[in-house]
Amino acid sequence: MAMDPSRMTSPRRPNGPRIRPPRFSAGPRKGGGGRSRVKPAGGLRGWWTRLSQRRRLLSGLGFALALGVGLFLLLQPHGGYRPVSAGPALTPAEEMADAEGEDEGAEAVDEEAAERADVPQLPIKAPAVPEKPTPQAATPLAAPKPIEAQPAATPTPAPTTQVAALPRLPQPLPAKPSPPAGTPAWQHYARPAPAPDGRPRIVIVIDDMGLDRKRSDKVVALDGNLTLAWLPYARDLPHQTQQAHARGHELIVHMPMEPSGKEDPGPGALLTRFGETELRQRLATNLSAFTGFVGINNHMGSRFTADRDDMAIVLSELSARGLMFLDSRTTPDSKAAPLAAHYNVPILARDVFLDHVMTPDAVAKSLAQVEAIARRKGVAIAIGHPHDVTIGALMKWLPTLEAKGFQLVPLTAVLPAGPRMNG
Repeated sequence: MAMDPSRMTSPRRPNGPRIRPPRFSAGPRKGGGGRSRVKPAGGLRGWWTRLSQRRRLLSGLGFALALGVGLFLLLQPHGGYRPVSAGPALTPAEEMADAEGEDEGAEAVDEEAAERADVPQLPIKAPAVPEKPTPQAATPLAAPKPIEAQPAATPTPAPTTQVAALPRLPQPLPAKPSPPAGTPAWQHYARPAPAPDGRPRIVIVIDDMGLDRKRSDKVVALDGNLTLAWLPYARDLPHQTQQAHARGHELIVHMPMEPSGKEDPGPGALLTRFGETELRQRLATNLSAFTGFVGINNHMGSRFTADRDDMAIVLSELSARGLMFLDSRTTPDSKAAPLAAHYNVPILARDVFLDHVMTPDAVAKSLAQVEAIARRKGVAIAIGHPHDVTIGALMKWLPTLEAKGFQLVPLTAVLPAGPRMNG
């Protein structure tokens, strides 16, 4: 095919104006006469074309500007960034003061043990009104019971056998709140004792019973009329005290009371900072741990028994219940004796602690001291604890009393009025 000569000589120009870069002439044009003017090359049209080519860049800049303005307006109504007020924070001096306060609180808890820890928890336990739903749960049970009673005639023996196992525990310990015919409780629950025959009489009391079940069982297995003092916060007290009662031992409550030092008397202890209402409530709770006891003695209590007002509350309660009091004499400042006389409460006091020093020789010397006091006074009251050393010494010593001319009797047997002889 023959090619057009016009195409070979010059290329075809594209339609439309030719876009050239802007150019500014500073002098007169070549070949032109007269005055020359400075004007932008391309004119307004060229500027618009260049601007349209950069619209992507401008749109990006506009979006960034709008975003910045939006963030500024978003933060500006809240006043911008403000540092959080340091009101709740503590200065170093205040932190040291708080630390000292916590140390004092820790010492108070050590002195009062769980008792002082209970008081700050009272406001948390006070809203325990949600316990009211429990009676509501009982009301729906009342309706199903008559419905299930007819078809469930066979399952009823199963619960009755379980319930029947419970009364077996307190059977030897009658749950009589007050003995008949006005007999004081200490006489009603007194264990049988041999009649006085002129021989010196010895009473052996074992404190802290119930916590160490293995050693408590060893004490219960000892022969003789012992008096066993049970801590009211020990577990399974109805069963433990039933076994002790069946073995012929007399029972008292080992009432935890506040000491002068930082020792822990245990939960439910009587503390001097309590008012009369709280003290009577704690007494009632501790005295409901088991039944069949003739009275109480103090567990620790060197501070409490020296407080006249607090001991007056305790002895007035014992008087109303017909119970006796054994003063363990943990302090020479005890106010128990004069107050007991005022409230007509039978009272006795310890003569010897058997195991202040827990060695066989020390316990043997203490038992010899008991014999000497009994010969001199006619009666001696000794207090020991369920330690292996004490139990071992008693196992050897108790069988020798008869041959030595002593009577081993329970605590109530040496009270001035004398106990009623009952089982």
